[in-house]
Amino acid sequence: MRRMFPRGVAVIIALFLLTTSAAIAGAQPLRHPATAERLKAAFTSLKAAPNSRSVQHRYLTLFPHSYKKFQAYFGTSGALADGNECDYIFALSSLQSHHVAEVGSLLVQLSKDAEYPGNAPSCLQHVMANYGDRYTKQFAAFLHQLSPQDRGQLITFLADVEAASPHYQGIIQNLKGLKEADLAKEFQQAQSERAKQSRR
Repeated sequence: MRRMFPRGVAVIIALFLLTTSAAIAGAQPLRHPATAERLKAAFTSLKAAPNSRSVQHRYLTLFPHSYKKFQAYFGTSGALADGNECDYIFALSSLQSHHVAEVGSLLVQLSKDAEYPGNAPSCLQHVMANYGDRYTKQFAAFLHQLSPQDRGQLITFLADVEAASPHYQGIIQNLKGLKEADLAKEFQQAQSERAKQSRR
């Protein structure tokens, strides 16, 4: 029987394949994907130990990080749409003081793709507006990282919050105070457009 490769080449190929398969196996996540049941358990833990940093971190890790998954959990017919879906979303407000960057990044990521109407998106609007009002400097930094289209979508989404929302007005005032006149103007324009649509 003829050898296809000289012995040295065969050893090198075998070592390469072994190393590559080990690297691929090592790159695979060792944890299971987040599921609605795991988020529900993390929420229960958060209610039982609201000041535990590890419990807070676990909740943030398991919370949906895409709007598609957010809708799968909390949207109409979602896995956790049981009438208490807003409790999961409002829990993010209680975490923002200790996890400013993580919560802000998560809220911006979700809100840039969000669409109104719906119970869960409405709750997301309120939590995002609250964050934007309270942590305007960080919020502005996240907005600057978005493409103009995503930023416009997020601002339009927030403009759907009731016109009298003190948080939306707070965002505008705080942006002006931070010398973010262009962003403030975008918020004002979105609010003006929303008001015109409401009158039609």
